Amino acid sequence: CWDELISQRRWFHAHPELSFEEVRTAAKVVDLLISYCGIPTEDIIQSIGRTGLIATIRGGKPGRCIALRADMDALPITETADVDYKSTNIGAMHACGHDGHMASLLTAAKVIVENKKDLAGVVRLIFQPAEEGFAGAKEMIADGCLEANSLGPAVDAIYGLHIWTWALFGDIHCQLGPVMAASDRFRIDVKGKGGHGAGPHQTVDAIVEAAALVTSLQTVVSRSNDPLEAAVLSCGTIQGGYAANIIADHVVVCGTTRSFLSSTQEMIRTRMECICCGVAATYGGQIDLQYEYGYPPTVNNSTECLEVVMQAGTATVGGHRAALPQKSMGAEDFSFFLEKKPGCFFFVGAALPGELRPHHKSVFDFDERAMLISASMFVRIVDVELGSGV
Repeated sequence: CWDELISQRRWFHAHPELSFEEVRTAAKVVDLLISYCGIPTEDIIQSIGRTGLIATIRGGKPGRCIALRADMDALPITETADVDYKSTNIGAMHACGHDGHMASLLTAAKVIVENKKDLAGVVRLIFQPAEEGFAGAKEMIADGCLEANSLGPAVDAIYGLHIWTWALFGDIHCQLGPVMAASDRFRIDVKGKGGHGAGPHQTVDAIVEAAALVTSLQTVVSRSNDPLEAAVLSCGTIQGGYAANIIADHVVVCGTTRSFLSSTQEMIRTRMECICCGVAATYGGQIDLQYEYGYPPTVNNSTECLEVVMQAGTATVGGHRAALPQKSMGAEDFSFFLEKKPGCFFFVGAALPGELRPHHKSVFDFDERAMLISASMFVRIVDVELGSGV
């Protein structure tokens, strides 16, 4: 399957589509599910979660229903890497490996279909839109992707992976508990009283107020958070002011927070509210905080599913490389699936030799051999779960 695997990944890479715009991508997936994997058209349901789709592979015997998920969307980045399969869509790029996720799941599906008579159960393939900040998983869940439908029973367990350039090729990282962080956003409007730069005593300087606020917010993690629990509070943008001789009356500060525990998440929000009130009172202005909860933490909540991944990993890369610890302050909407069903999310090392090509960068790329491991992991998970004997 190597040539097909590479060809499919590079097609997806060259034709990226942004969140909830994956129309051509979804059509390509459907075409490959039918023509390459051998799944009948009637076993595919489209327009789940807007541009997502699901497909069903039925085994020859009754049993559990196992879901395998791949995300489909690209990022709003213009690619600068010099590769033959460079994005043809300026302003969109597969800079996080979702092209590899789709190709890996399609390859696994082909192998599973070829051996489906030995399956004791059902495999549901989930091709999900809008992972990159738009909670496509949540919309697919709302449209019933995990529930019983005309194609089969409700999902009993779900598995997903991430091709990971921050890990060595051939390593599989997986552990119980949180593996990716909750991701929240905030906007803070700092309001003062504007005026002439030569008369600051007649104003409330929103820039000075905002500067004090940004500095004070840094104490949330350094002084209010348990040092044994990870947390991040980052102010990403600050905008305000009109001219060099005008004291600003309004500054906007935006940023993100990350945490693994709901208690940490709530502590961060509470401390931010207190600091905003305190700084506003100190400087005589007004500060309004808008705090938006985003993705919850991605938590591997099932020892049984973790054991399935470890068994599959041992068979694929060997026990010494199959369950290395990994936690990231990045976020992943697979978390919504794990809130509904037992499952496991894991990382497949894909670093290229030489300089790192990190996720979400315009030069991102990965070792394509990692897709063989990813596809093999999906197949072997089904083997362990449903006894396919693949």
